[in-house]
This record gives sequence, structure tokens and C-alpha cells, in this order.
Amino acid sequence: MRSRSTTPGLKRRRSGIYWCATHQAVQAGFRPSVARLPYSLENPDHRPLIEANCQRLQTEMLQFLANRGREQPRFDGTLLGLSRRYQVDAASPFRRLKHNSRLKDTYVLKLIEAAFGKRALSALRIADFYRWYDEAKKPKRPGGPERVRRAWGIIKKLRELFAYGVMAELPECERLYTILRNARFPQPARRRVVMQLAHVEAFLPQALAMGRLSLALGTALQFETALRQKDVIGEWEPIPTGAKPGADAFVLNGRRWVRGLTWADLPADLVIRKATTKTGAFAAHDLKLCPLVLDLLERIPAEKRTGPLIIDENAGRPYAESAYGREWRIVARAAGIPNQVWNMDARAGAITEAEDAGADLDHIRSAAAHSQAATTQRYSRGAVGKSRRVAEMRLAYRQAQNEV
Repeated sequence: MRSRSTTPGLKRRRSGIYWCATHQAVQAGFRPSVARLPYSLENPDHRPLIEANCQRLQTEMLQFLANRGREQPRFDGTLLGLSRRYQVDAASPFRRLKHNSRLKDTYVLKLIEAAFGKRALSALRIADFYRWYDEAKKPKRPGGPERVRRAWGIIKKLRELFAYGVMAELPECERLYTILRNARFPQPARRRVVMQLAHVEAFLPQALAMGRLSLALGTALQFETALRQKDVIGEWEPIPTGAKPGADAFVLNGRRWVRGLTWADLPADLVIRKATTKTGAFAAHDLKLCPLVLDLLERIPAEKRTGPLIIDENAGRPYAESAYGREWRIVARAAGIPNQVWNMDARAGAITEAEDAGADLDHIRSAAAHSQAATTQRYSRGAVGKSRRVAEMRLAYRQAQNEV
């Protein structure tokens, strides 16, 4: 390994060598946090390249830290420069995103920076964007499905970058934002899959047989109440600077568990009232009318009814990020549930079943804690409730006309 003075931030891993930013810089928003170096320490010819890359990245990181809270660094007119400015500017919309949305944004920004970052904004034209879109949507493997969602996400993020550039009065951004505002790119098709009652009834006994009561209870709650997954199992967020988690808080890798259902949310009358994570709207549900949930709750002894409702049996704490969906899929496969049915489809399944049952759309909207009925309608996938009522009214009308 080379001297730290000539290769600052260099780390060796099984998969290769990497430059790694400091924890302080990553927490402050510096990107990239990790950069893979396509060289070999065993090759003497590669050593000057390794040193040069480490020193360049280290200098960028130190400049970023030095400029925090001061005047923004000089904008160099490239897409990379715009992306970095967007991420560090205190007035940027990026700095106001929730931590999980910021992580998703960062993933797309990394794709943009790696593929197009060196391009000068002044040289970009509409043909570039269409070419980028076409390249991004190509299948990952020959014969595979087109990745339209990926391509659309890149174009959407570019629009947001240029919109920020307009607000920050950066050159070329208004021209490019106008181009993308008027351009049209095929969007990904809306998801049409729903979780049906039959899927849930197959999943629950399989989960119990595999010792995963937590997955059974979480799924039943999602399907019976139409709550989002995060509103049921919670999520992990960075601990704010200076904050001290309580003695009973769950902490994992510098993050704390928040916003999931707890036993304190289940009063004696079993009517849960919860502010949802996405909009803050309140959702209220009477679990006495949710037999799938009641049966599972009865399996949990009184002495264990404290803290988070959904606890990973293997870890003894709330599920870590992505672990819930990963473990859910293992049980789902064992239960014979098709791979195209995801845990997140429980919410759409609940709303679709409600419409099929003849529930009023506004009542469904309220139960799902949606602010707009149009949002509720998007979650209703293939319901025939309304069309059935229309057909019944038409048949009644024909019968009445025949009797005249």
C-alpha cells in the first residue's frame, strides 16, 4: 500500500481499490463518497495514476469542506459543476429533501455525472438529450426489457437540475430548461399488478410456518388498512447533529428508527390513528374490522407488546433498510406468489378490493389518507366495481324500457 501522503483516502477491498471520502465530508453532502479506481497496486505503471486520482479527489473534498457556509465555489459551466452545486448549495431544493429522497436523488446524479458530467452546458442541444434517453433505456442484457423508468428518471433529474440553475442564475440553464420543458419523452407504464386476498391468504400461513410472524403481521396490516409499508414498519433516518437518541431508541449505523407503528399506537379499542410519512395526513383504522390482523395479534404475548410493532425476529430490532422486502420475497416464493407481485402492491390491492366491494371513492380516499381522489384512482388497478354498477343500471334501464 502506498504512503497515505501520496494516496490520501485510498482503501483496498476484495473487489479492488477505492478512494473514500471522510465521514465528515459524506455527512456534509460531498459526492462521490466512494470512487472505484480501475488500476492495480501490483502494477508499477499504475501507481502514478492511483496517486494522481487520490490527490485530485482529496483536493476536491477539502475544497468542498472549506467552502461550506461561504460563497459558493466558482461554477465551471459543466453538467458536473451544476450537479455538485445543486447538492451543496444551501438554497437548493436538494437540501430540503427527506434523507431517503436525497439518497435516491444522489443515485441518479451519480449516473448523470459519470456519463455526461464533462459536457459543457453551452454545447448541449435537444439531440443530446434524446440520444442520452435512448442509451439509458437500452436493456441491461441482450433480449431483456427496456429500462424506460431509468431513462425517464435521468431526464426528470436533468429538468430539476436546470430548474435549479435558473433559480441560481447560472448561465445556459434557462435555455436548457426551456428545451426539456417542451420536449416529450416516453414515460414508464404505470404499475398494474395488485396483491389479492388470495395472495395474502397464501402468504400468512407460510410466514408463520417459517417463523416470520413479523412479516405476516406487516403484510396483513398493509393489506387490511392500505397503509404504506413505511407507515407500518418504519424507516431509518440520520441522527441530527447534536441530537441524543433516548435510552429506548433503536440506533443502527448512525441512524435511528422512526415513524413505524408501535404498540403505543394500538389503544384498548384497537383503533389506530397515525400521521402518514409521505404527506402527514392522518389515517384511522379500526382493527376490530380486520380479521387477518386480529388473528395475528392474538399470537403475540402481552409481555412482548412494547416498542415497535414489527420486529425482525433474526435481528431483534426493526428491519434494516431493504431487509423487509428481501425477506418478504423469500416467504412469497415459498408460498407460490408470482415474482411480479411485490409487497408494495398491498396498498393497491386494498384500494382495488374496496372499489370492487362498492365503497364510495371519497371514503376510499380518506381511508388511504390521500389528499386527492385522482391519486386514489391511480392505485385502483383493474377494479370493476364502478363498471359493474354502471352495467347493472343499464340493464335495469333496458328492462324498464321494455316494460313501457
